Amino acid sequence: MHGHTADDARLSELEERLGVRFKDRSLLRLALTHSSYLNENPTETLESNERLEFLGDAVLGAGIGYRLFRDAPDAPEGELTAIRSHVVRERALAAAARRLGLGEYLTLGRGEAVSGGRERPSIVADAFEAVIGALMEDQGYEVASNFVIRALEPELSAAMSASSPKDPKSLLQERVQADGASPPAYRVTRENDQHEDERFAVEVIIAGTSVATGVGRRKLDAERMAAGRALELRELPDGSGAKKSKPADAHE
Repeated sequence: MHGHTADDARLSELEERLGVRFKDRSLLRLALTHSSYLNENPTETLESNERLEFLGDAVLGAGIGYRLFRDAPDAPEGELTAIRSHVVRERALAAAARRLGLGEYLTLGRGEAVSGGRERPSIVADAFEAVIGALMEDQGYEVASNFVIRALEPELSAAMSASSPKDPKSLLQERVQADGASPPAYRVTRENDQHEDERFAVEVIIAGTSVATGVGRRKLDAERMAAGRALELRELPDGSGAKKSKPADAHE
């Protein structure tokens, strides 16, 4: 890697951009270490930023979710889910990472760096989540959550000020068809008169794969919940075989 002094100066510069000071700077260093570097330098260090990314993903979903819950008291769950999916998707996270100049500070393998990895949306979005995870580990939930809200303020404001956020079913159909798959199908898996609020259970099927479920008083409510949950998956089946997916609160 870099000489220690140069590395510290570089991390200090990034901390200025992030607006935070790490107590344990090795966590920030880890958040910036991509798996491609370890693949090329197996003896250099033991870990990449993937575990921190996992933690950051959870903090991100909770932080944005709480902000929306508080600031949009009249919005039903389906609408909140649709707004959140816009803010936590890969495109939005990559935009926030670019504003912070995060790509410049990543430790990448030579091959990944040469092929444009510092600009690759998936890599910078993952690093952004890893930085959130590093902050959580270093200073706790409140500091990490405040950073999330600050860093994603433009995306959050835009999503919340959209005069009429689209129905999650419409958003899901747009996204699925943009990826070249057939429109989503919805199937009732349970109808139970005993539970008024969860009378219907519905699954949403994309390219032959069931990707999410929802429940509701009406079939439409259950479909909207299922669509909202599907929107929060990073990847969806595209008809060429199921891709890997991340759990709810992940991004596009």
